[in-house]
Amino acid sequence: MTDVTDATSRRLAVIGALLLPFTAVCVLYLDIPVATFVREYLYANRHWLRATSDLPDLLLGVVIAATAVSCFFYLFRSEKGILDRATLLAKETVWLAPASYLVKALLKIAFGRCNTRYWLMEPGAYGFNWFQMKEHCDGFPSGHMLVIVALLAALWRFYPESRPYGILLSVLLGIALIATNYHFLSDVVVGGYLAVVLEVMVARLLFCRHRSTSD
Repeated sequence: MTDVTDATSRRLAVIGALLLPFTAVCVLYLDIPVATFVREYLYANRHWLRATSDLPDLLLGVVIAATAVSCFFYLFRSEKGILDRATLLAKETVWLAPASYLVKALLKIAFGRCNTRYWLMEPGAYGFNWFQMKEHCDGFPSGHMLVIVALLAALWRFYPESRPYGILLSVLLGIALIATNYHFLSDVVVGGYLAVVLEVMVARLLFCRHRSTSD
């Protein structure tokens, strides 16, 4: 269940190669029309405007809670010699949750993309400001997609039966982030892809090394 095969890496590489031109198309031709559509049609509804205008950012709290609970769970069960899939999932989450949060923070600094809501107020600010750390330039990639989808990917690694639900939740999260104008389409797509890549990398580091030393 913890295998990370070369075939998986090749599939991700192929998907990444296809994602590059799609992301470029989104940035050049799709992101602005989609965000404009959301503003003109969804935000024309005052109830939707009121409900989504000031949503709290709970991502850091989710990361801290997931890391702390998983750490306690893993230590408790491993000391008892219980190394089932729940224990291994907790082990991966201990590393994956903070790693995904750190990666999203670094990438946001690197790309420096104006976030959607600021662009709606300042249309001239659209674009990337590489490594400039400007205010409101924290849109790419979506941190919520990167962190949450990474954790869902870890879940369905150990519980394959949960994969359809995890995919559904990931899609719904992406739609929600776009429909609330928190992110452009490309932010969400790239965030989801990077989440899966990061999960595979963490699983390879944690489990493949352990398996090779035990052979």
